Amino acid sequence: SCCLPLRMRESVFTAVYLGLYEHARRAVIRDENSRAPLLLVALASASTGALAWIASYPFDVIKSVQQAQPITLKGSSLKPLASIMGAARDVYRHGGSFAFYRGVTASTFRAVLVTCSRLVTYECCLSLFYQSRV
Repeated sequence: SCCLPLRMRESVFTAVYLGLYEHARRAVIRDENSRAPLLLVALASASTGALAWIASYPFDVIKSVQQAQPITLKGSSLKPLASIMGAARDVYRHGGSFAFYRGVTASTFRAVLVTCSRLVTYECCLSLFYQSRV
């Protein structure tokens, strides 16, 4: 099943992304009580999003390998790539360690756009929420 590699990818991504975002935000935005400049929020979000995607990318490769294998009929033997370890061995056998990062550059650019827009939107909404409470 591809669910476990998907969960692993999302767990690693979220832990790195949100775990580092607040540190990156504090590094570029000194005054926590002021409204964060959107360019700095974008910089903090984009950098942590890129690191998070690179860290979680091998799990995405394993998930994709498992999803790409042909469907077997009921009663047939277990597919060789059905387990995470079986899929990981197959990836490694066909390209070594670098195979786990094939395509990471283009995918990271996409992740930067998504993560950047996500936290810029979050910070804008948070700012509007605090302004409406005053």
